[in-house]
Amino acid sequence: MAKNNKSETPKNEQIDFRDVLAIYDELDELKESNPDAVAAVNKKYAKTNWFDRLLQFYLDMHEKYHIEVPVKKKTYCWLCLLGPFGVHHFYARHWIKGLLYLAFCWSGIPVAMSFIDWMEAFPKQADENGMIVI
Repeated sequence: MAKNNKSETPKNEQIDFRDVLAIYDELDELKESNPDAVAAVNKKYAKTNWFDRLLQFYLDMHEKYHIEVPVKKKTYCWLCLLGPFGVHHFYARHWIKGLLYLAFCWSGIPVAMSFIDWMEAFPKQADENGMIVI
């Protein structure tokens, strides 16, 4: 039966801390010689809280999948009253947002979000046909 060797150092061997300190010194020298690489790694693996990660995920998905659709301003603003159910997003052909609003309609979050959607759409200037781009 083969021996499962998970680490190269046997358990009974002592660690020489001078070697560890030498490795840390070498790492510091590498960091000083390549500050751009360190900045890129720090930016990618920076500690963030869950809200920042969730917000960044939303912004990435919004940028990747959001399609700007012309809709009638009056109709869209009136449908924002049914915002907790995502009706205005279904009208604007934003199916995923509409389904998320519908899934969370019990929580009250879509109420606040639909009010924000209304505040976003209401001040927009409509064209000669009464259309705005959402």
